[in-house]
Amino acid sequence: MTPAVPTLRCPVTQPGSIAAHGTGDRHSLYVHLRQDHPVYHDPALDLWVVARYEEIDEVLRDRSGAYSPAETYAPVQSLAPEAAQVYDSIAFVPVTASTDPPIHTRFRRALTALWPTTAGQLQPWQKHIEAHAVEAAEEVAARPSGSGDLESDYTQPLASRVMGDMIGIPAEGLDCVTAGSSNMSDLLWGHLDPATQHTSALGVQKLWNYCLTLIDDRKKHPQDDLITGWLDYQAPDGDNLTREEIASMLMEVLSTNAETTSLLISTTLHHLLTTGSYTDLVRHPEQIPGAVEETLRHDPPLIGWLRCTTRETTLGGTRLPAGVRLLLLLASAAEDEHHGLQDPHVFDPRRPSIPTTLNLGAGSHFCPGALYVRLTAAAALEALTRVLPALTLHPDPGGPTRAVNTILRTPRRLPVTWATGELNGTMLTGRHC
Repeated sequence: MTPAVPTLRCPVTQPGSIAAHGTGDRHSLYVHLRQDHPVYHDPALDLWVVARYEEIDEVLRDRSGAYSPAETYAPVQSLAPEAAQVYDSIAFVPVTASTDPPIHTRFRRALTALWPTTAGQLQPWQKHIEAHAVEAAEEVAARPSGSGDLESDYTQPLASRVMGDMIGIPAEGLDCVTAGSSNMSDLLWGHLDPATQHTSALGVQKLWNYCLTLIDDRKKHPQDDLITGWLDYQAPDGDNLTREEIASMLMEVLSTNAETTSLLISTTLHHLLTTGSYTDLVRHPEQIPGAVEETLRHDPPLIGWLRCTTRETTLGGTRLPAGVRLLLLLASAAEDEHHGLQDPHVFDPRRPSIPTTLNLGAGSHFCPGALYVRLTAAAALEALTRVLPALTLHPDPGGPTRAVNTILRTPRRLPVTWATGELNGTMLTGRHC
């Protein structure tokens, strides 16, 4: 069983409790930190916590070299010997998210040479993503029971399927990718007992070995997919990626997209169903992109991120030693008073103006998959509201499905019911007006 995380009061006086900053009354917590403790040291986690938009933006956009992503994939929690031995044995090479220029430039150039980062590049995939979303929604609606869990039955399978087609993951490999991605985020940023750490480390190792297998298979049997494209990619300076580097990049893309895309869709649905806004989107599908953006602002998949200092520096008036790790509270930055939003703690999908989010990175490390994630989430909402316009969320959906995570939003169960036979009626009459 996962050990209990201390109840959130003032985390400055309760070392270690900031680990659970994404749970409970997080909005009041973030207000308190921004006002009274914008930068402070947590001795239990040995992290310097940063809560305000201004300082987080400064760190993410830093070009002076004072801050580095080098320890992004170093676990937040100390690993037990058995788990550490497994994790250390994985020959994962630091790639885009955990490197500085010029190494970062080399990997990002190879990644974005194939990965679609613009609307024009994504356009050929749009109809494919939309078709997958409709198919997945119809599969849910066809259930004779008229009930299901949207997180496990819709958002996660859809996100995995779309990503698998684009990258080149066969259907039989999607479960390995999904499980390994969850294991990776739990191991790195979760708070687990030793036995669960070891199980998660084995899951990460399995994902790594699977990535190597995919690379080797595409070398022998090229296909029209991103894996083959990365293998064929020729760097302008001739410094082409090695087998292990391509596998590492593949593993990073898989683990980040498998988690964030599904979480964005399910979290948006959670807020739409709990606020009654789902029906509004049924009648006004043009509001769907705004609902996705509001979720990225109000309750993002990525609630924190990590950096480390390369030298002694000052941040927000606080002196930071060289070689320390920073926990950037991205979810706090999104509702900072700096933005001047009315009722920033309220989920409002019709909010007229939403500030630029830091939840998908900034500066040279801005997420290259940001547009893809938004498009997939919008397609998922469009399909579900069309196929199942009258969903009812169970009044007591239960607790989170995984352990407390300092960096990633913990998935929620989304048990829903609907009138059986609704699918045929919707497909015959079209979108309800």
